[in-house]
Parts: sequence; structure tokens; C-alpha cells
Amino acid sequence: MFRPKDVLLDGVKILDLVLVPKHFRFLFREEGKGSGGEFAWGEFVHGNRRLEVHLRLSLGLVRYYVGNQSASHESYMRELRVWDQYRYPGFSSDPAAAFRDLVHDLGFADDFLSGSAEVLCTAAAREASGAAEQSKREMARYFGDERRLEQLRSRFHDGNYTQVVLLAESLKYPEHMTESELRMVEIARKRTLR
Repeated sequence: MFRPKDVLLDGVKILDLVLVPKHFRFLFREEGKGSGGEFAWGEFVHGNRRLEVHLRLSLGLVRYYVGNQSASHESYMRELRVWDQYRYPGFSSDPAAAFRDLVHDLGFADDFLSGSAEVLCTAAAREASGAAEQSKREMARYFGDERRLEQLRSRFHDGNYTQVVLLAESLKYPEHMTESELRMVEIARKRTLR
């Protein structure tokens, strides 16, 4: 029978090869059953640094922490400029392969393992900024800005410049307008002043 906790603890033995010599120790945190099925998770800890690993059917979420900043595995590998050399996630049906793939990728992570963690902090900031921007876009959609922008473009092409200006002024998040949309509004304003 497949037990996520057992698979996770077997995978920890693989990760120990890289992390224990760097003074990280594994702390098992939790196992249970959620909406996605059975799960287990834990983290490798050293001082203010943590490597969080989650397992369901295979190794899933991998997240790096330094202090109160964190970044996903993908964000961190991209910031390290090694995303084209990564192995995790490799999508193997062998659960142990995912842990071996992560060990490979940790070979690029000296910044996190024993360095200043400057690159990790940059990845965390970039990821947080991207999440905030995504949240703003979702809010803009929620408040109807996306539909208004569609109407704005349509009214501009119809030559209805007064409506373009009114639609622009009704936007909840005008900072999401593209350069093209901003230019349309600028042209519409000039043409309505004639």
C-alpha cells in the first residue's frame, strides 16, 4: 500500500546525502488526507533556512526559505540561471527519481545551502512581485476593467472618442492599460477637445 509518509522518509534519505553535510536536519511535519488525497510533508532546517518538501503521489511542492522570504524551486532555479539544466520535476513514475532529480538541482544551490542566499532573496522578491501583479490583474477582471478595456478598444476603432475617454476614466485599475490602450486614450482626448 502506498503511504506518502513512507515514500517521503525514503526520499529524505536521498536528500540527506547533500543536506546533512551542509548542517541541515529533517523535521517531519505532518501527514493526513486532504482534498487532493493523502499527503505528507516536512522540511530540512538549518538556522533561518528551510527547504520544504511535500509529497502526495510523488514529490510535489519544493520551496526554499531564508528568514521570512521564500521562493519556489522553479523561481529559484530560474534566478540561478540554470533552469535549462534542471531535472526536478522530471515526471518519472519512480518516486525516488524525483528526489534524485532534486539532489541534482541542489548542486546549483550553494547560494542557499551555504552562501549569502542573495539569489534566493531576489527570486523571492520577484515571485512576490509577480504574485501581487497577478492579484491586481484578477481584481481588475473582477471589477469589470477587462470588459471596459475591450469596449474602449472597440469604441476607438468605431471613432467614438468621447466613449473612449469615459471608459478610461471609469477603470478601477488604469495602471493595467497597455501602451497601445494608453495611446488610444491620449488620441481620443485630443480629438474630443477639437
